[in-house]
Amino acid sequence: MTVSMRHGEIDFVYDVARLDEKLLINAFKNLGVSLRLINAEELIAPEGLGRVGVIRLAARSRVIPTAFTYEANGGISINTAQSLVLSHDKYLTYLRLREAGVPTPRTYLVFGLEAAKSVARRLSYPVIIKPTDGSWGRFVSLAKSVEDLETVILHRQAMESDLHIYLVQEYVEKPGRDIRVTVVGERAVAAIYRIVSTDWRTNTARGGRAEPVKIDPELEDIAVKASKAVGTYYSGVDVVESERGYMVLEVNGVPEFKNVQRVTGVDVAGEIARLVIETAKK
Repeated sequence: MTVSMRHGEIDFVYDVARLDEKLLINAFKNLGVSLRLINAEELIAPEGLGRVGVIRLAARSRVIPTAFTYEANGGISINTAQSLVLSHDKYLTYLRLREAGVPTPRTYLVFGLEAAKSVARRLSYPVIIKPTDGSWGRFVSLAKSVEDLETVILHRQAMESDLHIYLVQEYVEKPGRDIRVTVVGERAVAAIYRIVSTDWRTNTARGGRAEPVKIDPELEDIAVKASKAVGTYYSGVDVVESERGYMVLEVNGVPEFKNVQRVTGVDVAGEIARLVIETAKK
């Protein structure tokens, strides 16, 4: 049985009902709020959408036009369309973080091999080569030499054209782990270490293990600032511990949080659902 919400029904737009989505659906149900579940395969825009849309679509090609449709119809998209544009583009995220004064590794946008070599010489090897869009560490490479850099770039140039744009980023030494902070509104509600002993990438999707983090004021401050810089209602902020202190790597606008909830015991889904409800009432 569902309970209608006084201020209007909330749409929940998804394509794959992963554990994260199931946790969110259950959280709304536990709060007595009905959701209209919309499978992306059945969505017909711009008609037939409600006033508030919680959009859980991972693909940039789907999530951004869906978010813009809610806002064009006078409704609310969670997260906002603009924040999803920014969070799905690592370079645009970098520009916003830099503008907001959030510490982040030096990053350069290049379109070709010679420019990439020039940047790598400026940063000094090793350097990170990554696409502007992507998750779970896919197509992210570590170049320890000019030969490595050439191999990566030439390989990408032989692939589809959307990979012919590169971010060259300074390599930041980290203690075999990074931190995923889940930010909801103005608070960092939970965080985990993502630890990998066999790979310089620390994504749990690549086999890393997770441990809870005690969030200190500095970590909360930098994570919340990063989320606000991109404009998200809620986000997953990836932070690395460096010799220069905490540095933000990415801000995720459609974050996975199941591991954060499992490891920390914090009801992340409930925190997000309550934020959505309060936003819908405004």
